[in-house]
Amino acid sequence: MKTRLSIRSRLTLWHLCLLALTLSAFSLALYAALSDQVYRNIDERLSLGVAGLRPPGSDSEEDTQRAIGRVTGFSTRLIDPTGRVLGASGLLLDAPLDQAALDRAQSQRGDFRTVTLAGNQRVRVYAYPVQHDGRATGYVEVAVSLSSADATLRSLALILLIAVPATLTLAGFGGWFIADRALRPIDAITRQAQAISEQDLHRRLNLDLPDDEVGRLARTFDAMLARLDAAFQRQQRFTADASHELRTPLTVIKTNIGVTLNRPRSAKQYEAALNQIEGEVDRLARLTSDLLLLARTDGSSPQAVDRQRAIDLKALAEGVAAELQPLAESKGLTLHCHAPAAAIIQGDPDQIHRVLFNLVENAIKYTLQGGVTIDVAPAAAARQVRVMVSDTGPGIAAEHLPHLFERFYRVDAARSREAGGSGLGLAIAHSLVTAHGGTIDVQSEVGQGTRLIVSLPAAA
Repeated sequence: MKTRLSIRSRLTLWHLCLLALTLSAFSLALYAALSDQVYRNIDERLSLGVAGLRPPGSDSEEDTQRAIGRVTGFSTRLIDPTGRVLGASGLLLDAPLDQAALDRAQSQRGDFRTVTLAGNQRVRVYAYPVQHDGRATGYVEVAVSLSSADATLRSLALILLIAVPATLTLAGFGGWFIADRALRPIDAITRQAQAISEQDLHRRLNLDLPDDEVGRLARTFDAMLARLDAAFQRQQRFTADASHELRTPLTVIKTNIGVTLNRPRSAKQYEAALNQIEGEVDRLARLTSDLLLLARTDGSSPQAVDRQRAIDLKALAEGVAAELQPLAESKGLTLHCHAPAAAIIQGDPDQIHRVLFNLVENAIKYTLQGGVTIDVAPAAAARQVRVMVSDTGPGIAAEHLPHLFERFYRVDAARSREAGGSGLGLAIAHSLVTAHGGTIDVQSEVGQGTRLIVSLPAAA
């Protein structure tokens, strides 16, 4: 299996590589600059050294030797135009004569060269052509040993060769320590996250961290845990409620079948039992259909809904009102639809029909007298269409309003079952409206009726 380095190791290695490149470049630049400066100073000293010598041929040989002796700190050599050495001292006594260097000195008005003598001793030599009264009188060579300069540069190189690895070693330990300190909060997050299971999603990290990358990570993780906890709790409630809702009709069916088969019955009794079973099966079918619809719409975004079809909410609301008019009349209620002008949105007509049908049917079921009104009009917000379903029912207490769109939530469980509801109508409406990029809100007071307001984006 391929072994991968930890983040701490990778951070330390990257830190060391960058530091090594920086120190290497600095060391090379320092060595090159100091070397250039040392040799430049030597060349300047050699250039000044020729000032103490008189041109060869202008004095006697004794005077020439005395002139050579007066130049201190350098080795000197005087050469006539023919290449004959007139006098020499120090290192240049045994140095070979380089005619090519003299020719370069003649053409370039001076030439610097490095000569290696016996015993690998390096010498810097400066050759300079001399003229007197307009004629060439020969050459002057001045030399100095490079031993001191080479020793200085070797010492510098040795210091750098020791200092750079030592610095990298210290930096490696320091980088490891810094990386460990920087990643320690992440280790704490990892350990606490590993200790959290589905049974204790209520736990939080609650780390006291600054507002940096790690701090934001910890807070984001806490927020994610909160969302997961809320979703898990909703899932548990939904599972329990769905199991209860499915168990009730199944229990009724099982009981009816058992009672009917317990002893012989008349044809009417069998028919009554079958009718009751059929009603419970219809309830099961509606509940199953509602659950499947909620499962399909869970997590749907506005982009996931087919919004290519134009929908006239005026016509749709009037159609829903016509469908539910018999139900309203059977309860002695009035049902009015106010839609003064066409209101066009884009979406799935069947889903929007289901939203309006659920809202209006729900309002009719729980209104004992008076009537239900459907209003379709542009909303106050830009490019929004509003559908408002109002009833004259008993209203809903304020403590129930935040939970009205939760699945299987009933303000009055007994009345809801009597009305044949599954407790999913408003939850389905909320899910479908959200999937279309809209919002649904409720306004109600006890004894004042209820108003459900749906806002949907108008068509472009």
